[in-house]
Amino acid sequence: MMKRIKSVLIILAVLLTLCSCASTNAQPDRFSLSDTTRSKSEIGMLVGNVNYGVGFFFPSASDILDIALLKTDSVTGLVSEISHQRIRNLLNFPVQFTLRYDKADLSEGESCTLIVSLLVNDSIKAQGISLLQRSDSGLGEAAVTLVSV
Repeated sequence: MMKRIKSVLIILAVLLTLCSCASTNAQPDRFSLSDTTRSKSEIGMLVGNVNYGVGFFFPSASDILDIALLKTDSVTGLVSEISHQRIRNLLNFPVQFTLRYDKADLSEGESCTLIVSLLVNDSIKAQGISLLQRSDSGLGEAAVTLVSV
């Protein structure tokens, strides 16, 4: 009985292997790893700095700088996030940042909004906003000044 079960399992394994190799329209000589149907998207980089507005603020190790790049669709008015970054362990202001985004998400001439929030103990202590417009070279540089809320 055991010998028969082993034989059946071997036959099933061979059949499964043969079936998985079969293809209806296989063209193995035309296969290429570099051939993809998706277009390669370019990565854009937004660089900038964040300053703290009026007064002095000395960040602690638990403070977080939250940076979000948002786009508003001109037809529907829907707001979508293009990129997001959180910077922890702030040393002092100004804080330099580099935000990467997919250039396909923004057409030339479209505008977007950069929102920067300073989180202290999981609540917003200060916030800054900058409006940006995409040119053929990208978004360029951004400077944001935080204002206490």
